[in-house]
Amino acid sequence: MVKFCPECGGSLGFDSVTKNFICRSCGLFAPREKFEELHEKINAREQNNKSEDYLDWWQSSKKEKKSNF
Repeated sequence: MVKFCPECGGSLGFDSVTKNFICRSCGLFAPREKFEELHEKINAREQNNKSEDYLDWWQSSKKEKKSNF
């Protein structure tokens, strides 16, 4: 279930006439499926960024690792 806007993080309302969700903050207007698709893209991007950050840390020298903590 979609609970917040993937664009701005605002709360969503449901328009029963058009059967679409609308963000109360930025006005994004789309069906549930589109909101879920946007959430999946954002989650995949965040996961990829975390993996890249970990890989960068892993490949750094021991001296750099100690200074990061």
